[in-house]
Amino acid sequence: MEVNNQAFLAVALFISIPTAFLLILYVKTVSGSSVSSESN
Repeated sequence: MEVNNQAFLAVALFISIPTAFLLILYVKTVSGSSVSSESN
């Protein structure tokens, strides 16, 4: 099965960009909630 580089790159970006975005949001949420719970 032939896989051309453009298709592979498109799939890699399509998977990695939303995953990175969700990870950043999750880390921000967790760090924010832990800070607020410590201050209370």
